[in-house]
Amino acid sequence: MKSVTKLALAALLVCGSPFVAVAQDAAAPAAPAATTDANAMSTGNADTYGSLISSFAAGKMADLSTFTSASTVNCVMVSSLKGDAATEAAALDKALTDNAAAVTTLKTSVSGNADLKAKLEASNCPIDKVVAVTSGADGAFTVYVDDRT
Repeated sequence: MKSVTKLALAALLVCGSPFVAVAQDAAAPAAPAATTDANAMSTGNADTYGSLISSFAAGKMADLSTFTSASTVNCVMVSSLKGDAATEAAALDKALTDNAAAVTTLKTSVSGNADLKAKLEASNCPIDKVVAVTSGADGAFTVYVDDRT
């Protein structure tokens, strides 16, 4: 049995392994990230109801004290989120109800951040309808606006 194992291992080393190819592919350089204008209005193409709801559940709201005039902000309308609005909107409404105090505090924080407020106003992103703000690894902020009402 040990001979079979040694022979198989030797064959993999000589002939190569599909796992080596996978590892090499994984190390390939990534495509450059898309850039957005500092006042971009997103259509929500990459955003889903689930990702927004999970940001409430995980308490993943952005630290607005790190937002500066150089920060990028994207405004995402809830009506543009991917998913089944007929069923997932109810789950979002529950998350908003369960987190009503946090949403109110968030709106106050957004209004109190002059740089963020100015960018949102410049991009016609209604501050009074902000329900969440998240930030990505790239430092960009995403502001979710409930435009359903």
